[in-house]
Amino acid sequence: MKLQLLSAFAAIAILAACQSTQQPTGGDSAAAASAITTDGQPAWPLAGTKWVLKEIVNGPKDTSDWGKEIYMQFVDSSSQIRGHLGCNGFGGKFLATATGDLQVSDIISTQMACPALNVENAFSQALGNTNKYTIEKDLLSIQRNDTILATFTAAKP
Repeated sequence: MKLQLLSAFAAIAILAACQSTQQPTGGDSAAAASAITTDGQPAWPLAGTKWVLKEIVNGPKDTSDWGKEIYMQFVDSSSQIRGHLGCNGFGGKFLATATGDLQVSDIISTQMACPALNVENAFSQALGNTNKYTIEKDLLSIQRNDTILATFTAAKP
């Protein structure tokens, strides 16, 4: 157990120390942080918003075993994504464009034994398969082409 905790703290420390030098493609980071809106209404920005999981489209539907809140945050200044999978924390890199392209890579997470790993695995898989995003009002959809993989609701961080 001590080894697992030590490993988890080491992974978090490494993640926090890593800084990406890549900038989002297709423009400056402020443009990439603005969202694509489908209805013309003001939207929450992709970066800087806490996105709370609403649904994994082809994933587990029973939310009773999700444990803690599942969320992610995009940190525009460092092109990093971080969040919580319900039991384990995670982090990685992202590239986003103002036209809705999104790539998430180098995802790492803590490795605690969790009762709802099916949710964590489905969420991780959705993130890894994402190549597009849209934001409509306070709802973020991550997609593979035109197929929605998961949806998130904006929350104040």
